Amino acid sequence: MGNRRRYGAIVLIVVVLVFVFIMPAFADGESELKYTADNGNRIVIDDSAKLLTEEERGLLLENMKAVTEYGHAAFVTIYENDTSAEKYARNRYFNLFGKQSGTLFLIDLDNRMIQFYSDGKSAKSINNTKSNEIADNIYKYATNEKYFECANEAFKQVLIVLKGGRLSTPMRHVTNALMAVCIGLLLNFLFVAFNRMRKVSIKKIDKEQVIAGVGFKARTDFVKNVNSRMISQKRKRHSSSSSSSGGGGGGGGGGGGGSSGGHSF
Repeated sequence: MGNRRRYGAIVLIVVVLVFVFIMPAFADGESELKYTADNGNRIVIDDSAKLLTEEERGLLLENMKAVTEYGHAAFVTIYENDTSAEKYARNRYFNLFGKQSGTLFLIDLDNRMIQFYSDGKSAKSINNTKSNEIADNIYKYATNEKYFECANEAFKQVLIVLKGGRLSTPMRHVTNALMAVCIGLLLNFLFVAFNRMRKVSIKKIDKEQVIAGVGFKARTDFVKNVNSRMISQKRKRHSSSSSSSGGGGGGGGGGGGGSSGGHSF
């Protein structure tokens, strides 16, 4: 009787342990969603860092479907990363879609970065500038751990750009305004400093020598000498540049490649 109870307890422990190890495996499988549109473009959601609920992943997938009209779309989250967010996003995109048109959005918890990578036709619209603008607009969601809102807004703004629309960039306007104020203050400071130096230098001039014209001829000869030298140097530079201007124009080749942009959070 005792052996039967002991055997039953062992079986129960084994069953419990099997469920403990199997359940995370099922959870991991649910973190990845895939969808293929009628035109062959695909959506991949790989939430390895478990930032979204199952319901949020399904809703995000539905909202990303509009992007497949223009190319592939991928949302990836990672908890550990041995390289930079930019490099990881680029490599992961090539593993998923090769050089076909599309956009990948990455949330990298290791480097605390949100990162875009686009290729093909999508890269012409979602270029480096647009990628950085979108990242500037949405990074605060990631800072506040609103990861679904961050990803959802990312692909909303990607779609706006792909359709040819304009993004609202309040952060850029604020930055430009602050830079304008700083430049104005700096120019004002330099203007005041220059006026003070000029007044001091004028006071130091010997009025008697100015009135008497002492050294006036020497100064005039010196100025004439400098002017004649500058004129001759200008002529030499002009002649040399005109003779060599026919050889330029090479170098700008190469393929387009992808585009990327991101922001820390």
